[in-house]
Amino acid sequence: MSYSQFTTTEDGHAVPRAVTTDALALHAPVDEDVTLVAQMMDVPDDAERPAQIVATWREHWDEHGYGTWIVRDAHGSSAGFVGLRGHAEFIRLTLRMLEGPGSEDLGARALRLATAHAIEWLPDLPVRIRIAPEDTATRSAVRSAGLVRVPELDHTSEEGDWQVLELPYIRVAERTPTRAREAMLAMWLEVTEAGGSVGFLPGATAEDVAPVLDGYTARMASGDTVCVSLNSPLGELLGFGFLVGSTGALTRHGANIERIMTDPARRGTNYGALLMAGVHRAARERGVELVTLDYRGGTGLGEFYTQYGYTEVGRVPGALRVAAGDDRDGVIMARSL
Repeated sequence: MSYSQFTTTEDGHAVPRAVTTDALALHAPVDEDVTLVAQMMDVPDDAERPAQIVATWREHWDEHGYGTWIVRDAHGSSAGFVGLRGHAEFIRLTLRMLEGPGSEDLGARALRLATAHAIEWLPDLPVRIRIAPEDTATRSAVRSAGLVRVPELDHTSEEGDWQVLELPYIRVAERTPTRAREAMLAMWLEVTEAGGSVGFLPGATAEDVAPVLDGYTARMASGDTVCVSLNSPLGELLGFGFLVGSTGALTRHGANIERIMTDPARRGTNYGALLMAGVHRAARERGVELVTLDYRGGTGLGEFYTQYGYTEVGRVPGALRVAAGDDRDGVIMARSL
């Protein structure tokens, strides 16, 4: 994934106007995107309404530093849009794709990319989408992007009945309340039992893990460590990790990301990407310019972190002994923020 065409917001932050992956790209709209809108509306390119819509999109970008993305496929063809529109109390998310082979998959990928972008870069407001109860295709894409239905927000308008789903939110904590500790410990054990690379092997007990968790709590009290958690709008813990700042005189601009984990029962819901986006946001807000992390070789995690701009910068062959005759490399990755 790469960023380009940055916009500087009112608070001085540089926010990308374009995000590119191997499979697709999201771009801020330009005048030429009138053609896409006209095609979606089934009207001529020179009709008045498509031009008005694109102009409104561009005005939102100019005012807020974010807005509707145009979705382009791997060949550079415009395929639809993902909208992010600011309101007083929330950000409204929309998705519409041209019909065609692979359009549903491309739309789901675009939505996952846009929601992670929202957590990392956009104002700290709830991100919501409303869908009709019978719109199963959009519901599938929305859930794969990590949004959760909040029944109390469902409503009826002149257009019909609507169900509302909301994006999980990031919480940055400098202490660990008792109830949060219980949930974190339970998740750590579940991730370990599922084979996650979080410092222990399957079979580890609460007595094994708790001292390490409490060690992070002590470091949080000292002020150089924070816990970054991903939480459902319904209050459930979905994932967490720790951001550990450097205290060295020459390395204070850096921090290490440790023990990243998400609920193993909810794989395929974009929570890993959302949590990483939240960690990056938390790091930037603390003035961090460079982040590092390490992982156990042979887990495939290198490919996961590479998606988010990380590069391998070090490897210690055989540093981790998983079992007799099974030594794994310790791998270190880094990226600039």
